[in-house]
Amino acid sequence: MQMPSETLPRRRRVPLGAPWRPVVAAAACALLLTACSTAGQDEAPVIAPPAVSPEVVAVAEQAIEQGRYQDAKLLLERVLLSEPNNPRARLGMAEVQLAFKSLAAAEKSFAALTEVPEVADRARQGRGIALLVKGEEQAAALVLQQAVTEDPSLWRAWNALGLLHDRNGAWAEATAAYDRALELRPDSAMLYNNRGFSYLLRREPERAIADFDTALRIDPRLVAAQENLRLAFAWTGQYERALLGVSSRDFGRAYNNVGFVALLRGDLPAAESYLLRSMEADAKFNRIANKNLEYLRGLKAIDASKTESQS
Repeated sequence: MQMPSETLPRRRRVPLGAPWRPVVAAAACALLLTACSTAGQDEAPVIAPPAVSPEVVAVAEQAIEQGRYQDAKLLLERVLLSEPNNPRARLGMAEVQLAFKSLAAAEKSFAALTEVPEVADRARQGRGIALLVKGEEQAAALVLQQAVTEDPSLWRAWNALGLLHDRNGAWAEATAAYDRALELRPDSAMLYNNRGFSYLLRREPERAIADFDTALRIDPRLVAAQENLRLAFAWTGQYERALLGVSSRDFGRAYNNVGFVALLRGDLPAAESYLLRSMEADAKFNRIANKNLEYLRGLKAIDASKTESQS
């Protein structure tokens, strides 16, 4: 049986260009002019990189917060050129590596920064998230727990712990972790979506619906919450309501997801209907829907065999 990947929480980032090429060009020109003016001398003067104000690091950190990682990378490269040991800049670059899925490099960068008191707790948070994404869940749990023990305000670490508890079926611990994260960031649509998905995993669709509604009030464009809300409606048996607002290009995925939920609910006639409609609507979902149909037919065969043996 194939769980559709579209049901997983997702995040959207909005990139924005950054005006650093003129700065690089100006620096190159200055070096060239200096070389020309010293022609014939035994030694050329050593030119130190220009000093970078702390505000540049702050702007880079804000770009990371907003998901503009390419902008942050350009800014941080400028800082690290003149201040290679700047702890905040190094931490920011590790966050950029994490965002770009350079997981080994990110985990190594975060690990080194856990020895720097100024950024140690945030580095543990980042390292724990990198380990989690790498699939090293036991190590991630230890690092993340240490991070929130040292600094309980690390909301991303609490969110990551919630995801870890979800994977282990530790529902009470997952709820506690998401609740702590939401206390710190009550305006986060992503956190409400993640807690709602946690409720969905434990088959509490009414509570999930409440969280997805809240997420969409905060960010009506959060696609993950839109899709998860449809799944939650399907879990309550409201199949047609789950399909409201679906665009024609997404019918294949939507029918497959609703059919899959109906299958898990034991509503085999509805499951078969929606899975067949998925295959008709979009050939891309033929393989997934067909696997679900095979599982459904296996369940039907088992039911038929039980009925026959009891008669």
